[in-house]
Amino acid sequence: MSRPMSLASSIQAESARLAAACTGCGACVEACPMPDFLGLAPAAPPAVAAGMRAALQGAPVSPEGLAWVGACTRSGQCNAACPEALDVALMLRLAGMRLKGALGEPPRLPVPGDAGWAARVKAFARMTLTEEEQARWL
Repeated sequence: MSRPMSLASSIQAESARLAAACTGCGACVEACPMPDFLGLAPAAPPAVAAGMRAALQGAPVSPEGLAWVGACTRSGQCNAACPEALDVALMLRLAGMRLKGALGEPPRLPVPGDAGWAARVKAFARMTLTEEEQARWL
């Protein structure tokens, strides 16, 4: 019986598969609503798509590619535009994971912090834990 792939191996394998299947035409970039909404610098769609493919491959990524991957909100408009019928939203999610250091590489895309996260978790815990559990865990 074969051993299941690790999460990191699965991310690498799926990233490689999608990067190889993508032609880099840029139709997904043209369909994306985020560049205009966020005021991203204009860039040639094929060059931006090449940046996403580079991220999937663990290669250096252009500033335009970084900006687009970082701007993704998963609207899904890219999927419908892809002439290869690829799941571009998944490609962007995997590229974002890799650029944020999910595979142990140094992060190349900032990971937003949430300063209020711990306080909210503690507040919720106080509502659900007994006094003894609070004294032990909080």
